[in-house]
Amino acid sequence: MRMILSIFIALWFGYGVLSAPASLMQDKRRSFKVESVRRGSNTIYGPAALRRAYVKYGIVPTDLGLDLDDFEPIVNVATTNSSKSVVEPDQTGAVSAASVSGDAAFVSPITVGGQKFVVTFDTGSSDLWLINTRLPETSIEGRSAFDPSKSTTFENMQGSTFNITYGDDSYAYGGVGTDTIDVGGVTVAGQAIGLPTQVSASFLEDSYTNGLVGLGFSSLNTIQPQQQSSFFETIAQVLDEPVLGASLVSDGVGEYEFGIIDRTKFKGDLVNASVDASSGFWKFESAYYKVGSGELQKNDQATATIADTGTSLMLLDQHVVDAYYAKVHGATYVASATGYIYPCSAELPNFSIAIGPQHLATVPGSLLGFSEVGTNTTTGEAVCYGGIQSNQGLSMQILGDSFLKAFYVVFDLRGPSIGIASPV
Repeated sequence: MRMILSIFIALWFGYGVLSAPASLMQDKRRSFKVESVRRGSNTIYGPAALRRAYVKYGIVPTDLGLDLDDFEPIVNVATTNSSKSVVEPDQTGAVSAASVSGDAAFVSPITVGGQKFVVTFDTGSSDLWLINTRLPETSIEGRSAFDPSKSTTFENMQGSTFNITYGDDSYAYGGVGTDTIDVGGVTVAGQAIGLPTQVSASFLEDSYTNGLVGLGFSSLNTIQPQQQSSFFETIAQVLDEPVLGASLVSDGVGEYEFGIIDRTKFKGDLVNASVDASSGFWKFESAYYKVGSGELQKNDQATATIADTGTSLMLLDQHVVDAYYAKVHGATYVASATGYIYPCSAELPNFSIAIGPQHLATVPGSLLGFSEVGTNTTTGEAVCYGGIQSNQGLSMQILGDSFLKAFYVVFDLRGPSIGIASPV
């Protein structure tokens, strides 16, 4: 049985513990949860997860390595298969969700206009959009697609468009409508929904999800001519607390839980760091790191770090990534894998990163191996792909699921702030 550990260490004396988020008084209180459970045993392919992250943030990778004569990669085959009101439910509810392709993505079911779909919850964006029947019929054949004509609550937003552009190879563009969204028994009426008429192949090839629910801040919303509130900000008005608790547990059962900080999910203190929401991301200060039991290092290049449930890996500054794999026996950057690989038998060190100016969060090395990615043809040994990879000079570091699944994480709209704690 694998245990997930996290350690919070004061960087130096004189700094106090961050204060708890301020209380928010509301007349009506609600909370609901979205369970997350691992499903299936599909192979995770690390380079594909990295490419998805790169196109999401518009990163153009630089060739920093060489191909090895004795490295044979696994061949990866893409799977193709206006004003708002909130209607309060009679009771709180829970819906099941699943980790797909191992832990490469976490998906959750929602109901839109009475039609059920599986979507990705993404704190790294703020649009809600769906694969839909306005796309070419050949591109949606064999998969679930939202049909506005079958919804009695759908309304077009005339003259409005949205345009998600994650990079040269990843985009979704089209019109906008409003409809009623049900997640875990809590219903939002009049939520803006992007209905793309053009979608990149990378989205169509991902048969595990039929759309995306952005949980970032509204300043990141792409709807024009008038930005719309994100689903999280809209639903917050009826929640017990305007918070999202994420428990993305590897190889087990986890959940997204809206409206409550569930103290049965973690032990010790919840450490909070202030979030700068000006860019729309859950962005916070993170200027220190440590590899294994080594010395604490200051990262002078780190201008910002964000927490993103819609990204699989940890994308860190290049010198931090190099410092980490310098402690991994046999680790090598390989161009054909677009990242660091290492013998699967190698022991990975823990990795610690600052959350705000005062504390370190430590991810156990046992959680930092992302996937088997190939074979050493000389030794016959399996080769693995690391869960830490380079951000290729992006102006921010991205803590994706490789980090988040090691902790109980709270996204708090008050302040706003992000909280990290050791799970039970």
